[in-house]
Amino acid sequence: MFHSRSTSFLKPGFCGLKIGLLSLMLVFLAACGSSGSDNTAPADDTPPTQDGGEDTGADDADTSGQGDDAGSTDTAGSDGDGSTTGTATGSDSGTDDTGNGSTDSGSSDPVSSEITADRVLDPLPNPPLTAAPGADSEPVRALGPVSNVTEFFVVRNPTRDLEDDYGILTDEDFAAGPLPAVYHIPEHVDTSTNSLPYFDNLTDVEVFAGEELTVIFKPLDDDGGIPGLFPNAIPAGARYVDNFNGTRSLIWRPLQPQVGIQEFTITATDPVEPYYRTERTIRIKVKMPSDPSGIVNIAPVVNEIWPRTVRVNDFVTLYIKVSDANGTIPSLEIANPPAGATIVPHYSEEAISILRFVPQTAEAIDLELTARDAEDTSLSTSRTVTLEVLEDSDFIRPGSRLRELAASRDLLIGYAALQGFYEQPDGALYADIAAEEFNFVTTENSLKWDLVNPLPGKYRWAQADNLVQHAKTRRQAVHGHTLVWHRQLPGWIKRSALDEREGHMREFIDRVITRYGDDIPIWDVVNEALEEDGSFRQSTWYEAMGADFIDIAFRQARLSAPEAVLLYNEYDVSFAGPKSDGLIALMTALTDAGTPVDGVGFQMHLDADFDRYEEVAATFGKIAALDLDIYITELDVSIRSGMSEEQQAEVYEEVLSLCLDQPRCKAYQAWGFTDMYSWRREFNPLLLDRRYQPKPAYFAIQERLGQN
Repeated sequence: MFHSRSTSFLKPGFCGLKIGLLSLMLVFLAACGSSGSDNTAPADDTPPTQDGGEDTGADDADTSGQGDDAGSTDTAGSDGDGSTTGTATGSDSGTDDTGNGSTDSGSSDPVSSEITADRVLDPLPNPPLTAAPGADSEPVRALGPVSNVTEFFVVRNPTRDLEDDYGILTDEDFAAGPLPAVYHIPEHVDTSTNSLPYFDNLTDVEVFAGEELTVIFKPLDDDGGIPGLFPNAIPAGARYVDNFNGTRSLIWRPLQPQVGIQEFTITATDPVEPYYRTERTIRIKVKMPSDPSGIVNIAPVVNEIWPRTVRVNDFVTLYIKVSDANGTIPSLEIANPPAGATIVPHYSEEAISILRFVPQTAEAIDLELTARDAEDTSLSTSRTVTLEVLEDSDFIRPGSRLRELAASRDLLIGYAALQGFYEQPDGALYADIAAEEFNFVTTENSLKWDLVNPLPGKYRWAQADNLVQHAKTRRQAVHGHTLVWHRQLPGWIKRSALDEREGHMREFIDRVITRYGDDIPIWDVVNEALEEDGSFRQSTWYEAMGADFIDIAFRQARLSAPEAVLLYNEYDVSFAGPKSDGLIALMTALTDAGTPVDGVGFQMHLDADFDRYEEVAATFGKIAALDLDIYITELDVSIRSGMSEEQQAEVYEEVLSLCLDQPRCKAYQAWGFTDMYSWRREFNPLLLDRRYQPKPAYFAIQERLGQN
């Protein structure tokens, strides 16, 4: 048995990057019950009778990505940005991240002439609004068996406290009483004939740690009908249940780590107009009882680790995290460590241990892991983690590699790289296959603002630095994603003063884009600025600058990277509809205004029954007519119920044909390449399955690229 707290084993029983330069780059790439609390007292939830000002919105940050360096959450680590479908009915979550007002006037005017022409940017703020990246933000070399990379030295972010302590609530905040409701009122809604939904008897509550709290959410609408409900985020360990009578309940037994004042936000949506909403935030005061011995001690757990397929003679690195709902750090026991395995603690996360070994033979390895409670050693939970070890010959794919075939056509063929792939058990296999097949790689989550710049003046570069270094060693061009987006923003940006947001945005663009210089020649400058109806999204940036934020972002990117290719990236715009119309209008307005945009990135998160190819060809033609390049940036094809791998293959092939038939199409890129790490993992949407075996879609692309 192995104990993580010791190190001994107990033996087990660019603008200039146009066609010519792009061709040269491709040639190079080819060559080389709540304590008696009362939750029934009413709060002031009286709906307004007229439209109002700005939209606070719900925090729409995506949390699917892995945490900083730890590699321990074992999630897909993926972010597909817009959630769309092959039938063109998908949309984002419907909750926008928009700033500091109290009501929402709805979507903006349709895209038209809102972009200021021939703008000249002022110099960047001097002194800067926030400190530039300094030595304390520079990554440091990662020592010890913490990754499976052998081609270069992996770096990690320095160990620092980057917790955002803004908004920690006090007893005085709680005593001030319930927060007012926030109303979201689209412009087309007549409030005199359609009443806002509201909540019946909803207020703040108190509970002792260890006791069960039940809060009932009862939405009402004076026009009749039952409003819809959705929560912003569920507290850890809580349940949000349907009572099947038009109400929902939050059932939660908070424990020691939750002592303090928590907030829970829920939104009621009008039965007829889903964007006509009332948002309420309640505060829950969790108190420590006088006798904490009565708090139930929950058995610790080993966090879920998916089964993996790895390769004989590869370094296998497994990050194992143990956790305890009561806030203590359990010990980890490994009953059957592999021969020659070593284990080290994570450099900053006490709950994480890093197991590393080199499998010598093809076999199935079932690791038996146990988390044991720090205070009561009789409490434990075990988990078995299965690793399938295969020979190198099991991963041979017949025929030519995709990157070789694509390079002969001056085409970039790429994938979005899992953040921290080098820390995954199968990271060596992942890296080798990706390098063999692709000449183009996107920073899927490694350059999102909330990761890179979580606090003013504090930066975390390690994930992006490692990906760039890996791409250099494998002769892959890097596509930077994304500089300006309404999601995955740090809290300090969302709380920033409106008159400073332009400066913050420009500083971020300049600092990121200049750090990577020629290492990242292509950038998604602005991502997803349009709503489903083709109007501008009411975002943190639109709130401060209007539609001009798009033009400003591109102009700053051009100043910071004169030779880079600058893209606008969007979902649900490749096929016909109001959003596609909005894209064409936006691109027309930008080009008319002299905005330095070089092309459009098309997110194509499709289903296997997709068949609207003529519409896609027409949209590509309209973009090309504006003298803009086309990049298919985020392609995946979900296999839903009743669909087949053969249908999936047909979609991949048809979309590739559309790209090959359009001279301005420069890149064909999947959002990942193995189903193991797809953001739509349950629908197996990518070219290789979870065991790294090629699917019909892979062979369809291979065959199409090889045709005349």
